[in-house]
Amino acid sequence: MNTNTNQIFTIPTFDAAFKWILSLDSIRPSFFHAFLPDLTIETSERLDDHMNPVQALQLVRHFVHDEKTQKIIDNLGQAGLLEVHVANLEEELKHNKAATEFLNTIIARFEDIKKSFPKPRFDGTMDFVCRLNTGECALIEMQVAPQDYWDRRALAYAAALYGNQMREGTKWGEIKRVIAINILGGGHEERSHWKDTPDQYMRQYKMQEQLHGEARFLDGIELIQYSLENAPKEFKTQEQKDWLLFFKNAHNMTEKDVTEQIKTPAVLVAFERARIKDLPSEVRKSYEAEDAEYNRFSIHNAETFANGRVEGKAEGVIEGKKEGVIEGKKEAARNLLKLGFAITAISEACGLSEEEIKSL
Repeated sequence: MNTNTNQIFTIPTFDAAFKWILSLDSIRPSFFHAFLPDLTIETSERLDDHMNPVQALQLVRHFVHDEKTQKIIDNLGQAGLLEVHVANLEEELKHNKAATEFLNTIIARFEDIKKSFPKPRFDGTMDFVCRLNTGECALIEMQVAPQDYWDRRALAYAAALYGNQMREGTKWGEIKRVIAINILGGGHEERSHWKDTPDQYMRQYKMQEQLHGEARFLDGIELIQYSLENAPKEFKTQEQKDWLLFFKNAHNMTEKDVTEQIKTPAVLVAFERARIKDLPSEVRKSYEAEDAEYNRFSIHNAETFANGRVEGKAEGVIEGKKEGVIEGKKEAARNLLKLGFAITAISEACGLSEEEIKSL
């Protein structure tokens, strides 16, 4: 739990803080240069953070599944046969047979229309998605609490972004590489994500041919991970060193620390945006909710460790009776509802269905 009452800067790896800090276009090239050292990035364009950031017909899906739309259709259906009046050249309203038939057909077939535009089976959100000036896509995911199956989740996000570039008329050669960057932070308690390999700070995954000795790769999806708590003491560039110090230790630093240790202009701007007292109200509310939620999980984990645990599991795994876990999720959902979070976001964060959350 955070006991630093003099904390000046956020923990930048918390989602709310990270999105706010990196939303400034001018500092992202420096970030990418530090964490994608093999690419020259001059500009980047932030995309929608959905699993499918260029989803076809997504506005139609939202419209037909919206509760307000359904209520209107229900009320119109109960009213019986409707008549539509349209203004003529003299601006007089007269009954329009074609428009009447059209509206009544829409009402009668609305359930079929909904089935034609189904909700995605999974439409989670990503932390930060950008299109680089190279045309490639960069997906950035921040993770504080260690989790089982994190690699699968990270790969699923990258694969979804890669596959959803295809649209009708798109040529195969137009599909661009997707680079997923995972920044694995330690939070207040500075936990390592890769305890079995403390010497590994960076991991880079590509799809490689396995049967022959040649280093042959499929250039499509690339996953790069950084475990902040395993960071080396020496870096090739000041820029890499400054960004690492920012993400790993900003919440423990003073104004004097920043002045004396940080030299990269973009990172100095990042520190300015990370000041807790200067965060926009919505960003600060979300950040404090994340901080409280992380503390709650940390306390639960501490109790689990005190009572004994299975060696080899990630420290972020919450063990205990199924009923206790479910109740904990519901309590977290209630707190997020009070803070004004969207039901879809709470569903993803807490692992509960939207129906379960609405019942709370």
